[in-house]
Formats: sequence, structure tokens, C-alpha cells
Amino acid sequence: MIHRTPRRTSHMIHRRCIAVAIVLAASLPATAGRAIDPEPVSVTVSAVRQPVSIDLDDRAVPSIVAESRNDAFAALGWLHGRERFFQMDGMRRQAAGETAALAGPMLLEMDRPNAIARRRELARHIVDQLDAAERSVLEAYTRGVNAGLASLDGPPTEHRLLNATPTAWRAEDSILVLLTMFDMLQRTADEEFGVAALRRSVPPPVAEWLLAVPGRWDTLLVEHPDGTAESVPAIPDPLPARAARPNRIDPERLASVIEIPDDLRPGSNNFAVGGERTDDGRAIVANDPHLASVAPGLWYRVRLSWPGVHAMGVSLPGAPGLPLGVTEHLAWGLTNTTGDFEDLVIVEVDPDDPTRYRGPDGWESFDDREVEIAVAGARPVAVRSRFTRWGPVVDETPDGRPIALLQVSAQPGAIDLGLLGLLEARDVEAGLDVAAAWGGPSQNVVVADSEGRIGWTVSGWLPDRRGYDGRSPVTHLDDRGWFGPLEESRRPRLVDPAGDSLQTANNRLVPVQDADLLGRTWADGGRAWRIRERLAELEVASESALHAIQLDEYVQRFEPYRRLLLTALDDPDRTKDAEWIRLLVESWDGRASADTLALPVVAAFRQRLLQEAKAMLLVRFATEPLDPQAARLAAGAMHEEPVLLACEHRDPRLEAADGHGWDEVFGRALRAAIDEHLRDPDTPWAERNRLAARHPLGRAHPLVGDRFDLPSVPQPGHWGAVRVLAPGFGASARFVASPGRFEEAILETPGGQSGNPASPHYLDAHDDWAKGVAAAMLPGDPATVFRLEPAAPLGSCSTDRRQTREVRRRPPARRATPAIPPRIVDAARRCGWSSPGLEVPIDPSDRTELAGQLPGAVRSQFTTSTIGGPSCSSTSRGAISVVRSSFEVTEIRGTGSTRPPATRAPETFTAMVTFSCSSAVATACSSDRSRLARCGAPT
Repeated sequence: MIHRTPRRTSHMIHRRCIAVAIVLAASLPATAGRAIDPEPVSVTVSAVRQPVSIDLDDRAVPSIVAESRNDAFAALGWLHGRERFFQMDGMRRQAAGETAALAGPMLLEMDRPNAIARRRELARHIVDQLDAAERSVLEAYTRGVNAGLASLDGPPTEHRLLNATPTAWRAEDSILVLLTMFDMLQRTADEEFGVAALRRSVPPPVAEWLLAVPGRWDTLLVEHPDGTAESVPAIPDPLPARAARPNRIDPERLASVIEIPDDLRPGSNNFAVGGERTDDGRAIVANDPHLASVAPGLWYRVRLSWPGVHAMGVSLPGAPGLPLGVTEHLAWGLTNTTGDFEDLVIVEVDPDDPTRYRGPDGWESFDDREVEIAVAGARPVAVRSRFTRWGPVVDETPDGRPIALLQVSAQPGAIDLGLLGLLEARDVEAGLDVAAAWGGPSQNVVVADSEGRIGWTVSGWLPDRRGYDGRSPVTHLDDRGWFGPLEESRRPRLVDPAGDSLQTANNRLVPVQDADLLGRTWADGGRAWRIRERLAELEVASESALHAIQLDEYVQRFEPYRRLLLTALDDPDRTKDAEWIRLLVESWDGRASADTLALPVVAAFRQRLLQEAKAMLLVRFATEPLDPQAARLAAGAMHEEPVLLACEHRDPRLEAADGHGWDEVFGRALRAAIDEHLRDPDTPWAERNRLAARHPLGRAHPLVGDRFDLPSVPQPGHWGAVRVLAPGFGASARFVASPGRFEEAILETPGGQSGNPASPHYLDAHDDWAKGVAAAMLPGDPATVFRLEPAAPLGSCSTDRRQTREVRRRPPARRATPAIPPRIVDAARRCGWSSPGLEVPIDPSDRTELAGQLPGAVRSQFTTSTIGGPSCSSTSRGAISVVRSSFEVTEIRGTGSTRPPATRAPETFTAMVTFSCSSAVATACSSDRSRLARCGAPT
């Protein structure tokens, strides 16, 4: 039977698709034009205090020149607000648990944890605690974002398609964006359930062996002080005897529920060489952050200048600063520390009063209340938010005791804008001091200075954890818990390393006893090992040479599995139908190159081998019956290195029982490798590994689908290679730079500068990133020039101009802005400029005129004054304090009737009016009264 789409439905879909196309066509930002004359476009905004110049090259990469740091970041905010507002909106909403308010009930469950954690309240508190200088920068940036958003002809494309009105940016929203980065980089609490399950299931010596930290690829920056070499963990000796009542679970069946996911751990590669390794004494930093692939790309490229500072790098839309950057004096990059910065705390409830729990000093009351989650198109949903001194209650133990989540991100002083200090640091020591004091997700910070020196330290608030190892839930009582931040003397630091090079790749960098202060969740050292080897091979280091290392495709971690697979193929009973597999694997060079066919075979062997080996070890050592859920959690907690070591040794004492030993483990793994190739013998690796960078709106809007996604290009590379690339994960940038050597600096980012899918700058940098082209970081010649002018001084009688389009060879006709109806002006005057908003009744005729201009295009100004104020000169008779205030209509709300037209009551409408002060309070002496009167100020 052939199913046809009904004609009416087909027409409806067609019309909606046309509507999407119209929205896209109407959404080209002012920075996305064709060839234009590079004449300055003057834009008057209240966000800056002095004029700021913004040059955009032919890929919309900006060069911002300002007279102060605050104005530079106000201009950056202006650009972020114009080009990336939906991305920023999504990040702040995700952190606050407010995405359902934008996209509807489908996102309600995603919002629950952060709504329960009251993240917006936390963000407000953090803003209040910032020092004056940082808060000033944040407020300037916030003003810039809102001015940039207001300068658009209409809401961003995605908001239009969701029929949503953007809400203004607030300083706390930038903190929420930083909290989103904490969520991406410091999620370790979930791993504690697995460790607890493993510790419950097997004897303590076996659990500690399977949780051991050292590995074969460890690449430390700081060696043990007495030179002691660390080794991979040995099998416990003597081994515990088999349980008297053997577990009856079939290991093969158990293996089917064990997950061996790809190791897509958020992190980065970061390495540097000092002046002894280059031909002219310069130091170079290379950095490629690894994160989930998204559309648009995460970063926004920018060049910033103000007196004494000239910097380039990438910014994070939603926050001021350059996480990766270079100035004339310093270059820096970051990799995720992958330490342990979250703990689950078991809470003891008062048996006589369930509203109380036990604290270090006695019983305390829960902070227990309901919080509402707004839901677009539906009623708000109330959820219970129960807080303890450690954090929100997020789960419970099997016996019903609450579990609270303790996070670094919620500690006093753990979040600030201290990274801004790198822009003005002059040498390695100053840069490392800034990094150590910076409050943000803990990072391995690598810096290089203009004298050819390099250094490394760990940033962030580091917990002083005492009385436990932080790997499974415990009570924080009786001298067990966090006792503030770790002493600064215990923060690791390295300057001028031996060999004049260093590398980090989310791996452990210091000896075990020191690393335990930071946690035991390190990434495998394979990438760092490979980087160190490649650096050692360089005769002369350069930007291009370091960039080539970023593209290294060798999968170090698969080397032992390749050997084990070839050994399994040596068994004559197993090679009957697998000789061609042997030839394929023997000829493989270990690289995740575009055309390889062997990598999927080795990957399938590795996955099944680990599943089978973990299942066998659990059955062998389990001291209690295992259910599938507990087994899955326990197996997930086992570190790969001890299991791989067991596979290499094939110790018969580790076998579960007859018929469930190493022969069966390797036989099933080999069969999985053969079957993998038989399923698809011809598709090269790059096709299997195609990029999948989804736009979030595609999940919420069926007519958008994959239209806004980044192109799904074939990709070499692998999650275990230095060139980290997987379908939905990979290098979000490739950055290589030397202080002051801007012409040689390299920067690749996926997508483009614009977040607007209709813009020509949405994808114009993507091809360079996908191909690994060493693209120049330095922007090209100006194609568009903006000049941001501060709001006119009071008393000058000039208007607040908002000229936001580019100057083209044929300037487009501009739509006239209608006046605000007088009744709204009168209501606004009565309300006063300091009010956050006011609902004003309006007539249907006014509604039609206003709605056509929404949002943010309809504005009016009025001026108020009071007699008095600061003393004037002796020749003046008084002072007039003048405030010019503006307001805009941001929303029209209407109510009507469903009765027949003949009896229908008239529709009523209200306009939501939002107020803001367009300039600072000024004073004028009475001799200026005549000039003030000409400007409309009452005298």
C-alpha cells in the first residue's frame, strides 16, 4: 500500500516551510551584508562611555578599539547580543532550569535539577559578591548585550520560530553561562553511585585494585620528589577465595548489560614550547578544547584593544573575557583539570522531626520550599526544593536517606571574572598568579610570555577534602567533609620545565599522593603521551609544527588491543574464517585516518573484550547476588587499566568458573570484531565518523529539523587520538599563538561568527576547521566599520540615534518609527523612570500600530528634573538635576471573547512598557536653564 500525505496536510507543511524560509530571509543581521563601502556606521548607544570602533573583516571577525576595558567589553557584548543571543539565552536558561519557559513541556525534565538547585538565586548572590572592578566590567558587558539585541530589526530567528520574545540580559545571566561551563566540565557526582556499587559487590582489596589510578600512559609534569617511579596496579596477592555460594548470574548475560561508552570526556589538549625550542627564542602555546559539537559553534572570535592592551582569541558568548588568547606579552590556553569537584553527601534526618537533619553542630532545619518552573504553552509546574548546608537534596540511598549535592560552583569565591587579569599580565609569573586566583571551573592553565618562558598551574577553587576519598557517598560529620579551599601552598605550579616543553590532556600531572588532593577521576594519559613524543621529535618548533601535532590521528589507547586481537587470531581454531581480518589489522598503522577500515574492527574487539572481562571479574569476586542495575553501575566504575592488565596476563585465578574463563572472553571479543567488519566491510572511517553538530531548535521545532545543523562532513580523528573528533564531540577550536606574533597565530573554529542560520557568516569558517587548515587568527581588512557613540551629553538637544544597518552602496529605506501613544507616555511619566515595568491599557488601534514594530523598535524619551543638587558656583542661583529616561514597548497582551461576533465584547489590550535610564544623571547650573528648556526639560 502506498501512503500519501493528505493534500490539506501537505499544503499546511508547505506553508509552514515557506514561513520558516521567510523568517530566515528576514533575519539577516546587520553584519551579514554583501560587498559594501567600509564607511563608518555611527551607532549611538548608552552602553559605552567613549567612542568605540569596531572593524569587521569579510568573515565578520571583529577588531574592537576602545579607550577603556569597560568600553571594550561593552562593545563585545553589543556584538554578542546581535550575533549570538539565542545561544546565550539557551545557556542561561539551561543553567537556571528555565528552558521549558522557552520551548515547552518537552524540556521540563531537563529543567528540574537546576530549578531545584535554585541556580538563578545563586547567580544573583555571586554578582553581589564580585569586587567593584569585575562588577563594573560585567555591567558594561550587560549594557552592551542589551544594546546589541535592541539594534536588531526583530527578534533572533530562533525566537521568532518559537513565537517567543527575548528577555533582556542581566548581569546574573553571565554568571549562569559560567555555571553552564561548570556543568559541562565538572560532572563527577554521578560516578559515585558506581563506585559505591562496586565497593558493595566485591572485597575491598579487589575494589581498590579495580579503582586504581596509575596507568601505562601516565605523563606527569611533576615527578615524585625522591624519583620513585609509579607503576600500573598489580593484581591483588593473595586473591580472595571464591564465594562459598557462587553467584548464579551468567557472565555472558551480565556482559550484555555492561556499557563501554566512548570516552567522550570534556577536556582539551594543551601544550607549549619555550624559547630554547624555536629558531628565534619565542615561546608558543597550542590549545584545542574538546566539547560536545553544537550549532552554532561555541566560541566567538575577537580582537580587543584599549590603552596598554592588544589581544586576540576566542570569547564565550554570554560572558566577558578570552578563555584562549594572546597579547603582546602573554599567550594562554586551558584544559579541563578533570579533578573531583562534586561530592554526594548522605544526610541523617532527625527521626523525631523530619524537617531537621544532623549538622556538624547539631540538628538543623531543611530549607524546604516549592519552586515553580515556567512552561511555554502550559501552566507552571511546582517542584520541591529541599536544601541542606551542603546543597540541594538530589537523591536518596537504598535505605531512604537523603543525598545532597556538594559542588565547588556553589562555594563562596568559586566564581568570578578573574581570568580578565591575563589580558594585562606581563610575564609567566604574573599570568600564573592570575590563573591561581581565578574563580571558575578548575583548569590546567598553560602560559607563555614574550621572553620565551612557559609555565603551568591548576586554577579554580580546590576543596580541602578530609576524612574520605570523595569517590562514593558518605556523611559529612565527625571530621569528615570539605574544610574550605585547599591551602595555596599545595596548588601545583611549574615554571621553565626541563626540556622547555610541557603538555596537558586532562590526565594526571602530579604524583598520586598529591593528585589525590584533587580527586581520582583523571583521563587516560594516552593523548598526553603522544603529544610529548611528537614534541620530542621536533628539531625546531613553530606554530605550524604545533598545529600539525593537534591533527595527529594515532590512537595510542588502542595499541594494546591491536596486539591482543592479533594474539587471539593466532589460535588455529579461530583463524579459519578470519585470515583476512589478520591482514587488515596487521597492516593498520594505528591511525584514525580518513580511509582506514581496521579501526572499527579493533574498536569492536576492545568494547566486547572489556564487557566480557568486567562481567567475569564481577561474577568471580561478587560477595552478594548481583542485579543487572548494580552490575552495570559497578562495571562502569572499574578503571580500564586494571581490566586491560588482567586481559594481558590472563591469570587463571581470575576466571569465574569452568566455561566462563579467558578462552570464552577472547573468543566472544574476536567474534564481535569479525561480525563488525562483515556488517560493513567497505565504509571508510571518516564516513562512519561524520560530524553531528545539532542546533538545539531542531529538537524542539519539527519544521526546523536539521536545517540549522552544521554540515555533516566526514572526519578523520578519534576520541582517543590527539585529533579528538567523534560524531557529536570534538575540538571546538584549534588555537596556536606566540606573544606578540599575531601574524603567525592560528585559529580554527567550526561554523562561523554568526549565530543566525540565515547569515553568510554562519558557516564560512567551517570548511577550514573541518579540513584542519591552518587558518590565520588575525582578522583581515575591514569590510564593515561601526563606531559606537555614547549617548549625547544632557543639554545638547541631540536625539538618541539608533542607526544599526550597514552603510551600503544603496542604503535601504528605513521604516518610520511611530510615536508612542500619548496615554502611554502619561502613564510612564507617572510611574517614573526607575520602575522595572508597567502594564498600560491601550486601544486596539494603538495595538495594531505598536505590534507591527515589536519588539524593541518602538521607543520614546522623556526628561524629568528636580531643583537642587550639588552646589554651583557663586554666580549661579541653584542647580537642576536632569535625568533623561527612555522606555520601550516589549510586549502586547490581548484578551478577547469566543462569543459570536454580534455579541462579542470588545477586545482589550495592554502594552508592557520597560524603563531604562539612557544616560547618567547630570547637573546643570541655573545659568543653563534656557538651554535645558530648549531640550524639553521643565525649568
